[in-house]
Amino acid sequence: MRPFRTEESLLFFGRNEQPVELLQQLHKTRFLAVVGSSGCGKSSLIRAGLIPKLKAGFLIEDRDRWLTATMKPGDAPLRNLAEALLDGTFGDTTDAMIDDFVKAIRQSGVETITTRLAAKLGDASSRLLLLVDQFEEIFRFGVESNKPDQREEAEDFVNLMLALAAQRSLPIYVVMT
Repeated sequence: MRPFRTEESLLFFGRNEQPVELLQQLHKTRFLAVVGSSGCGKSSLIRAGLIPKLKAGFLIEDRDRWLTATMKPGDAPLRNLAEALLDGTFGDTTDAMIDDFVKAIRQSGVETITTRLAAKLGDASSRLLLLVDQFEEIFRFGVESNKPDQREEAEDFVNLMLALAAQRSLPIYVVMT
């Protein structure tokens, strides 16, 4: 896999079968984890291979519009998740909106997320792809820090990813690299 960047876009040069295989798996499970060594093209495969195929309609049931929320766990996984979900579905957000969403997520978990996103995804025309890039950051944040509050937030984050992929009330798909 070799990504090629231009000013306007990222082109993907690789096996054409890979994005199709990812589409098939995503359709079955609503969850993908793309694993490989650093620099091998995981993000390019998703950003320039999978996402354009989704937006072109290669995974259509009853919905034809894809919203994309992209995030990295970083040093604030729940905040970064909340910001990505709000930006990816509603557009402009404020710090107060993000803080409110994080607080609600900590209290009620995945139900808070599905309730907030229902307005955008419940109209039968949109699906959401949540791309968690550099997922391995969650291990540095939670496990290697030896701080109980960070470890708990990391566990909550992982549980949210699994719960979002498992729920079927809204068309939310989770992809991790």
